Amino acid sequence: MQGNGGQGTRAGRRLVVVVACLCGLVLSVVGASGVLALAGVVSSPSSTVAGVAPAPAAVPTTPGPATPTAPAPTVTVTLPPTPAPSAPPTVAAPTPRPPTQTPRPAPTAARPGATLHPVVGITDGDTIKVRVGGTTERVRVIGLDAPELRGAECWSQKASSRMQSLVQSRSVQLVGDPTQDDRDRYGRLLRHVVTADGKLVAQALIEGGFAKEYTYDRAYAHRDAYRAAQDRARSKRLGVWSAACAAPAPVAPVAPVAPAPTAAPAAPVRPSGSCVIKGNISSSGERIYHVPGGGSYDVTVITASKGERWFCSEQAAEAAGWRKARN
Repeated sequence: MQGNGGQGTRAGRRLVVVVACLCGLVLSVVGASGVLALAGVVSSPSSTVAGVAPAPAAVPTTPGPATPTAPAPTVTVTLPPTPAPSAPPTVAAPTPRPPTQTPRPAPTAARPGATLHPVVGITDGDTIKVRVGGTTERVRVIGLDAPELRGAECWSQKASSRMQSLVQSRSVQLVGDPTQDDRDRYGRLLRHVVTADGKLVAQALIEGGFAKEYTYDRAYAHRDAYRAAQDRARSKRLGVWSAACAAPAPVAPVAPVAPAPTAAPAAPVRPSGSCVIKGNISSSGERIYHVPGGGSYDVTVITASKGERWFCSEQAAEAAGWRKARN
């Protein structure tokens, strides 16, 4: 019977070793929660571990002191600390990029506080008169060429009327251009003219076909805009681009002047008989008669078609209004 008790003790120890191995295996497979559940099973002697029933306790059959059974060793399982959940990585929000903007052209409106000058007259479609500092200045608008009024060019009157409707009796801003001179050869100021509401006068005239774009020597500000406006006016055949201005003005035929007929020189009239006195008319219209032997007698030629004549006596010549030559 004692031998049976020793075998039971060894079986219990083997069971403990098996349980410890199972705990390690469970720890690696099911984690800490599984191990805790298994530990509860191990701590209860009446529980069944992995389907293995505990060995029955030995019952002594004879009186005498029983061999004390060694208590089963307590297995302490140290669980690794459960790691705290790591915070998700912080992803920095992308820095917003400013939207790409297309550069805009400089505004053409009169700048706040800009000096405005009153317009006091219109010369034609590209020249105006402006009051500047108490003086009336002629201003040639940069970038356009309007038909001339003096030459009665096609659309010149309409161009002047359009300029008048834009600026007459109003105030405008005068803007210089560093690419151009301050004045032209006629002493006129060279300026961009901008209305109080921001309208470029030159562009408005070109857009309506009242003038053409004009570049003098060097490119100036707004030239691309003016040329684009000219292309639009030309495609629409407006104003100076219309058929009325494209066809040359009819010219009245000039009848050739026939040359004046040349009078055939009259044959000198020969005196008859004693009528040898020459009645001549000078270039000044004076009537003079020449007698034979006089200083001019031989060189004087009588032309009857001019009213000259022969006289038979000096008395007859004087009676007809001729005077005697002094040589």
